[in-house]
Amino acid sequence: MTLTTWRRRDLGIGILALIWLGWTWAVSQNAAAIQWFDQAIALPLHHSPQWFQTAMVSYTKLGNPQTITILTLIIGLLLILGRQSKAAVFFWLNTWGLAGYGNYLVKQLIQRPRPTAWRLIQIGGYSYPSGHSTTTTVLVATLLIIAYDRLKSRNLKQWLFGAGVVIILLMMISRIVVGVHYPSDTVGGLMLGICLTYLSFRLTTGHRQGNFKLNHH
Repeated sequence: MTLTTWRRRDLGIGILALIWLGWTWAVSQNAAAIQWFDQAIALPLHHSPQWFQTAMVSYTKLGNPQTITILTLIIGLLLILGRQSKAAVFFWLNTWGLAGYGNYLVKQLIQRPRPTAWRLIQIGGYSYPSGHSTTTTVLVATLLIIAYDRLKSRNLKQWLFGAGVVIILLMMISRIVVGVHYPSDTVGGLMLGICLTYLSFRLTTGHRQGNFKLNHH
């Protein structure tokens, strides 16, 4: 990859990080624009068909900590069995470390109460950013990076990217539909997840393929 491409990508993520900071500040100040955004998106979703709401209640459970822990553990072990221990560590550090602790830290700083007007499930804790949105973004983006490191087919990469986007968007929508997050929480989680994954991607380029080698003396 050329230096110009890296600089372009770095600039893009830098701009996204600044947008996320502005978005987070607006959320913390309960800005009128954020309130309008939340209402404009949440109200139609809360009046969506019953079958869709039921489906979203089931789908959102896929992002629960217990489910994510089991899923990431299995994927990581499969990578190790496939002689890709470096990719496994990259995957685990991103999903368990960056996503988990990064989201927790921001939640404690902002301390935004969860919405209470509409609930299909019950959950505690703070609202911003959405942990499900952050974790799903990091998990999917990390798997895409691992796949892209190995795949040659451009069409397959595009299909995988499209599937990843759908998975993330459905998780964001599900958190709004079940009433435990404002739309702005999910957008904040998405942006945070992208920035964290890119940081890890940037730092590990050239070190994600193959197995760790032990020196025998």
